[in-house]
Amino acid sequence: MGKPQYIQIIVRVLLILLNGIIVFYSGINFYVINAIGFFLLVLFQLFLLIDYLKKLFNDIEKSMDCLLYDDYSNTISSEKRKNPLHNKTALLLEKHRKLSLKKTSEQLIFTNIIESLSIGMLILRKDLNNTIEVFQINKAFTEFLKIPKFYNWNLLNKKIGNLTNYIDDWKENKLTISLTINDKKEEFFLKTSLTQTNEYGYLIVSLETIQQLIDKKEKEAWFKLMNVMSHEIINTITPISSLAENLDSLLQEENTDEDTIDELSQGLKIIKRRSHHLTSFVDTYRKLAELPLPKKEEVNLTKIIKNTLLLFTQEFNQKNIKINFDETTLFKIKADKQQIEQVIINLISNCLYAFKEIEKPTINIDISSDKKRIHLSITDNGIGISDAIKDNIFIPYFTTRKDGSGIGLTLSKSIMEAHNGTIQFTSSKEKTTFLLTFIS
Repeated sequence: MGKPQYIQIIVRVLLILLNGIIVFYSGINFYVINAIGFFLLVLFQLFLLIDYLKKLFNDIEKSMDCLLYDDYSNTISSEKRKNPLHNKTALLLEKHRKLSLKKTSEQLIFTNIIESLSIGMLILRKDLNNTIEVFQINKAFTEFLKIPKFYNWNLLNKKIGNLTNYIDDWKENKLTISLTINDKKEEFFLKTSLTQTNEYGYLIVSLETIQQLIDKKEKEAWFKLMNVMSHEIINTITPISSLAENLDSLLQEENTDEDTIDELSQGLKIIKRRSHHLTSFVDTYRKLAELPLPKKEEVNLTKIIKNTLLLFTQEFNQKNIKINFDETTLFKIKADKQQIEQVIINLISNCLYAFKEIEKPTINIDISSDKKRIHLSITDNGIGISDAIKDNIFIPYFTTRKDGSGIGLTLSKSIMEAHNGTIQFTSSKEKTTFLLTFIS
């Protein structure tokens, strides 16, 4: 409070005291009229003092209310801010206004980060009375479960089905769960974690599809592939470089006998063999790395399959393989004919490999349409894909065949993704199905 305000208050208080003394002495000396007059004057001066103090602290009270209710609309004029108390109140209000804006901005950034995640996120908040509310929920979470984005826990709790069984206990979990969504069972990886503050407990729930986990593993495999490639190239080039130096030193010798010529011949053969190995390795990688963009045109998928099967006619006859395929129904898609042929060749080749020691080998090929999608399934009754390798079959250079390059299915997946389609598989004993989906 400034000096002018102190002086005004002191003067007003002194006047009230002076008038009070006059009232007192007028009363004891029986000057009734004077006593009544000065008493009324004292009351008036008290009213003026209270009114002055009320006006003085009115802006401060408004500012306190703003801080209490997070309302920063009140401002204090520059004239009033000449009063130190008003100025400090204005500075305090401005500080909290900036903190509120910063908190709002950080909350917005946090919300945008949560929304941008492909992982489903749900953050629940529980107070000291065990009242639960939805703190954050992102789009991926609601899309996974095919539910609206409710911020009311009582409403959301009724929509997420048996997922509540893993949330209600309010503890950390990390497990694979099966949820029924639109009468269809789907597998998810669920992870929950806890965070505690003074007032609230937070339960952070993350939900991933199994396919997302597989894609992560595939990306990790690509990084491993780079290490494999560098290792393979260095292992090939290093002995060639060393051998070339040795051969060069032999050529510099003046006396070239038969032993030297034999050593030169052996060295050149080794260089040729290692060079051929490196060329073969790089060629398989080039098929993946330099896959051209598909030249899409309207093609007859039925005809492509029919022509591709003709390539295997001799092998089908030799191994008595039965082919079940309806050639009468025509299905047209927009695709690169040669690339789709390559995918089908790769899948048929896998079927043939799966027929080892199978008495009645059969390949069933079926095409169906669903709204704007066309599905091609290729099923064989071979040995199947074991659980141990199911997560690895699309990884580059992974193969269980002695003569395989390990890029067939990787290349097939790359081609399907370039066509905005998908390739999936299911496998059990004596039955493996690869499903190709095209957007028509």
